[in-house]
Amino acid sequence: MSRKLIPGACCFRHLVCNFETKYARTLASQASVGASTSATWSASSKTHDWNRAVLDGEKLVGHPTTFFSLRCLLSEEFTSVAMNLRRLVGTDHPILKTAKRLVYHGRTNMQTRGLIVLLLSKAAGHTSACTDINSVGEAGVTTRQQTLAEITEMIHTSHLIHRGILNISPTVVPDENSREDLQLGNKISILSGDYLLANACKGLADLRNCKVVDLISKAIADFMQAEFLGEHDKHGNPLPVKEMNLSTWEEKSVLSAGSLLANSCKSTLELAGFDEELQRKAFEFGENVGLAWQVYSELLPFVDNMSYPAGSKFDLTSIPVIFHLEKNQSKVESLREEINEDVSSFDYESLHKSIMADDSVQKSKDLLNHYSQQAENLLSLFGSSAATKALSNIICSIRG
Repeated sequence: MSRKLIPGACCFRHLVCNFETKYARTLASQASVGASTSATWSASSKTHDWNRAVLDGEKLVGHPTTFFSLRCLLSEEFTSVAMNLRRLVGTDHPILKTAKRLVYHGRTNMQTRGLIVLLLSKAAGHTSACTDINSVGEAGVTTRQQTLAEITEMIHTSHLIHRGILNISPTVVPDENSREDLQLGNKISILSGDYLLANACKGLADLRNCKVVDLISKAIADFMQAEFLGEHDKHGNPLPVKEMNLSTWEEKSVLSAGSLLANSCKSTLELAGFDEELQRKAFEFGENVGLAWQVYSELLPFVDNMSYPAGSKFDLTSIPVIFHLEKNQSKVESLREEINEDVSSFDYESLHKSIMADDSVQKSKDLLNHYSQQAENLLSLFGSSAATKALSNIICSIRG
């Protein structure tokens, strides 16, 4: 692969590096002002604003975690792949949306899991059994814990990129030119996703902790297992079935949304030298945050009319749909007949109206509150500090 940098990528990478340098200087200056910290947290806790919660959390840990994966993708080895992304503009390939979300700051920002890992690391502290306690910096996390947070982000981003691979065939995409463009998008998705995963695996090996390797490896395996649960149309979109209920949703969501964060939270306490009992609580905390996050994202098409106007596509196996179909089992068969193995022509607006007419959305909100409260309860085990307050603010922002 050519190592020649394209001008645009070079300038963008330089911009990111400058941002991180300035960001680090700002964090260093703020770290010396201890008295103002509590006042900042007091103001932040009143609003529970997502962007403010994330920004305050990053100030505490001293790292702009929203740039973990982006920095990796701007390496010299990756620039020739990035150059080909321009050819996909206008094809509506999923990798373009994923790339956009890498730099979008808002509640749908993907780059926040590493921040949660770092904040939990700071909140829990370290024991004498921590093998690299001498590497604890001003932010209160060790070098290996920072590496683990970066690994968490890279694995999650890699999974999202891989999920965007399309099923392409002459019957699915008849136009040859469109098919070639989409096939290029698939190749870029495979290459970029594998690149991130390879970097994550290398970093994981450098941690030199067999238990952590085992935990994170299980999270990667859980991602894959989740993709094979349930039925799908010819494009790979999940389809509703009569057997769907809260238990089946939770089984899949734990694998796809809860496992990585749960195992990363457990791993960071392992690196800090804590016993198995507290590690288990950290696992439960991460799992509940992950499930709350999943409910929140699945609720958006039903509560955010600006981003999801009438007729917008949504997951037909999301939790509001499941609650609705549980009370209307006969409706599943008619939906499947309408879909006919291809959701692209499905009447989402009609189903959306039916869901909004009953209590399915409210039940989903109650479930979101349940997982959020479970996470809050577990958070109390890690003491009272600015780090736990930051985690609480993030949870409250997800809850809305």
